[in-house]
Amino acid sequence: MKVDKNPSYLVVKTLLLATLMVISVMLSSQKLFAQEYLNMASIDLLDAYYDSYLGEYNRYVDYYSSDIKDASNYHKMNKYSSDNLFDGNFNTCWVAGSYKTKSYDTLYVSIPKEIDLDKVILNIFSGYGKSKTLYYQNARPKKIKISLYAAYNPEGYATEVVAKYFVKKYSAMIIELKDTVGVHSFPLNFKKQKLIDFQKNNVSEAISSAKSLAKRFLGDENSAIKIRDTSFVLKIEILDVYQGTKYDDVCISELFFNNRLSTPYPLKYNKAVNVYIKNNHTLLADYANEKAVVIYQDTSSTFTMIDWLQKANFAILHYVKNDEVGPGRTEEHYSLIDLKNKNIVDKEFARCTGHSPFYGFMKEKDEKLFIENIGKYDIELR
Repeated sequence: MKVDKNPSYLVVKTLLLATLMVISVMLSSQKLFAQEYLNMASIDLLDAYYDSYLGEYNRYVDYYSSDIKDASNYHKMNKYSSDNLFDGNFNTCWVAGSYKTKSYDTLYVSIPKEIDLDKVILNIFSGYGKSKTLYYQNARPKKIKISLYAAYNPEGYATEVVAKYFVKKYSAMIIELKDTVGVHSFPLNFKKQKLIDFQKNNVSEAISSAKSLAKRFLGDENSAIKIRDTSFVLKIEILDVYQGTKYDDVCISELFFNNRLSTPYPLKYNKAVNVYIKNNHTLLADYANEKAVVIYQDTSSTFTMIDWLQKANFAILHYVKNDEVGPGRTEEHYSLIDLKNKNIVDKEFARCTGHSPFYGFMKEKDEKLFIENIGKYDIELR
């Protein structure tokens, strides 16, 4: 979260707004975090930014869940908290409620800004992904409701951890998930221009809502409020679940959009220490506990290059098909290799991101791995 440094704001006003934010966060921790007492509903979103105080990257996206009881200590949540949804690891999960009590938590998650609004894909690993046995032993969502909101964060309505957004509902849909182990992908088919127009048309109502909050708690009804940030937020509610054979916990292991690809981590996993081509048609990898593991072999092709960064979990294989080699220009092909699971994940990449890995190259940024410049943005690999 970037702190507002506008010198026109008086120290007194800054303190008042900070006090307002603290009060509102306290209120939201005492009951459902979506407040309905204003012109618009308001929600608190945890920031996805580098937290210098905690010394760690916060998370993948801005989000909030009703299982969070104390926003200032969100990082001390239980083992099965909503934070597990965004860690890129299917071996962890969010317990979103109980099949026995039919009581389920609500999740709010912001759509990454770099994704075109008419190309948003939501990827969900429904259930506990640590093993196939645990998947069926625990309950998992069968039907979920996804509501889309235009969201507005006024200047000053933020702490170091959380920002308050005023939200206006645009639409809702119901999605049914198949009871199969793995990632389910859902293109949300939003109309970009209609969403942008809707967001613009409700700015004044968001400002009015922020003023109402200031008046209620501070008696300050003449504040010159400006919108610092706008976003689109999804509200995810569980409507129905598949019953577990042993446990009542309703689990979701992972949630990500089409600017990321997450694949399973084996329970016993040693990173690759070398990746190389042998005999022009065999891709091999050395691991800490195993050498010369055959990852992929294809005698109908000639492997020309492997794009791999030291100790990365993915590689891009460059190859040409032998029956296409001729006197003219020969087309080069590309495949994304998952070194964790020792397989090609071209189909998974296309389904989860809406792109193919063709023409992409690896790069590292902020200790994360990306395929560079797919579409208009980089895609993180987990």
